[in-house]
Amino acid sequence: HSQPAPTEDHIERIFVFAMMWSIGAFLEEPDRRKFHMYLSEDYSYLNLPPCMTDTSNTVFDYKVDDKGWWQHWETCVTDYVYPSIGTPDYHSILIPNVDIVRMDFLVDIAAKQGRHVMLVGEPGSAKTVIINAYMKNYDPEEHLCRNFTFSSASTPLYFQKIIEGFIIKRMGNTYGPPAGKTMSIFIDDINMPDIN
Repeated sequence: HSQPAPTEDHIERIFVFAMMWSIGAFLEEPDRRKFHMYLSEDYSYLNLPPCMTDTSNTVFDYKVDDKGWWQHWETCVTDYVYPSIGTPDYHSILIPNVDIVRMDFLVDIAAKQGRHVMLVGEPGSAKTVIINAYMKNYDPEEHLCRNFTFSSASTPLYFQKIIEGFIIKRMGNTYGPPAGKTMSIFIDDINMPDIN
């Protein structure tokens, strides 16, 4: 059974959401509030989230749900369930909060479209844990995942050799992961090497 065509309001909300996370994605909290104020003052005719008069929330605290309505990110946060078997590795524990749920959602949207994803944020904001947790969802029979962490000693040639170690020559000038699988490569700490 097919879903009904989206309404004009639904499409407008998706446009606003896409605008927020394309133009405003790199902004820190104070600048996100300025962007929020700019939208509410100069573009109030858009179908904006219901927070425009609320000082505690901004447009970045909302997403568009499957039915086309604004949904606060807090309603998407689930409770942390401690594993019933074994003890989880400390570095892999990911307690859901608004930032983590939001980041995971945005990574998922980009990755499902085959887009490259770059997460930026302050140290300790769980970027590495989020990506590793996301990559665990891939079926290893169809999709390989490889990690590479840059350091101050990383060079372009060393990185090239690492990437070449992940792939094989298929035919002609075509290279890829073995057995016709797809592959994602997670590069951590890209700011570490010296600029060359």
